[in-house]
Amino acid sequence: MKRFQARLRPEFRLQYPELNLAAWYDVDPLFPGLTERRVNMLGQRVTRLKLGSGHREVIAEHLEFRPNGEAVR
Repeated sequence: MKRFQARLRPEFRLQYPELNLAAWYDVDPLFPGLTERRVNMLGQRVTRLKLGSGHREVIAEHLEFRPNGEAVR
């Protein structure tokens, strides 16, 4: 399984003041072994970002994604 990183799009910076616009964050599965995307009550896809102090769930459309080059087995 390929790993990804994400960073916040500038137009959403006010909604997530704890995220740095220049930083790329590792994307973690919402739950171990989860293969399907999760949606919130409004039907928006949610992504779980790994922060230094824990995790933060962010609406996927508010992020840019890139592969981080590592493969997990």
